Amino acid sequence: MSDARLRMAASQCGADTASFESVEFPFGHAAISGKHGWIYVAEQHSRALSPALLWAGKHGVESLNVLSEVNADVLARRAQLFNFDIAVWSVSNGQVLRATAAQPLADVKVFDSHERLALMIETSGAEVVREHGLLTGEVMGLEVCRVLNDDIGDGARLEIGVGAHDRETFQLVHGRDATVESLSRVVGIVREHRTEGSVPHPLNRLAPERMLRHRIVLSPELVGAQQLKPVEPPIIRMNVKDEMPCVALGTLPSGVPVVVVCTASIDVDVVAFGADARLRTSPDAELLIATHANNVTPSLHKLAQSLRNPARFVEVSPVRR
Repeated sequence: MSDARLRMAASQCGADTASFESVEFPFGHAAISGKHGWIYVAEQHSRALSPALLWAGKHGVESLNVLSEVNADVLARRAQLFNFDIAVWSVSNGQVLRATAAQPLADVKVFDSHERLALMIETSGAEVVREHGLLTGEVMGLEVCRVLNDDIGDGARLEIGVGAHDRETFQLVHGRDATVESLSRVVGIVREHRTEGSVPHPLNRLAPERMLRHRIVLSPELVGAQQLKPVEPPIIRMNVKDEMPCVALGTLPSGVPVVVVCTASIDVDVVAFGADARLRTSPDAELLIATHANNVTPSLHKLAQSLRNPARFVEVSPVRR
């Protein structure tokens, strides 16, 4: 990302770029002019807001401008949730316009033809999960099957496996038609590897944030809640093997609604993600961000308090291996 591109875009916003002082930013290029900060996002666009705010805090910036060619509307939606002066700009074909905040994703119902396979997933011992119109089965947070469209038969088929490549391999070895018996065997294998005390294995290293959610849904007292259930995230997860925070909804012992966002790493964007999840799921709920011990830095604590409706972190000990 060239400094010239940032200056050219910022000049269209009315900035005096002659006073810009270039400053390093991990997801693009940034500059400071007095108490004003300018960031041109070049990668991981939808995840750039929290890092931008951490950058602003580090450099004493009081007014932040974020420019992006991708997902500027999502960044604008999230920016409104912070008690900070943030302007988000959309850059397209060299033109810069103030970004319009996107509405939260609408609910998408699972197709009836897909829904008929939910009983098969449940019978196998997997947990039925519905997210953004997609029906899957998980074992302790790890997806082991999903229902997809099929031009043959009733228009739906169940594929077994962890990720697209694994599902394809399973069909080559076991055939195209999934059975309860074959899925049950996979469920048993995955459960054995993900149970506490099992030896390290790829099956217990995948989806650690969903493993954390599985644990706190079973034992909500781990985060001080009374009851919790999984709900879909504010954006669509594109790859089962990608780490992305996941969400649960429930109540505290006082009866107050609570949204819990789970992450298993030091995720610098989890505060913006969590606020977005609350906006879509239950806007007036308390927001808890659950993560493993030692993953929360002072700057993340401060960022969580900078939300218009502040959030708090809750640390949970990881599963012993």
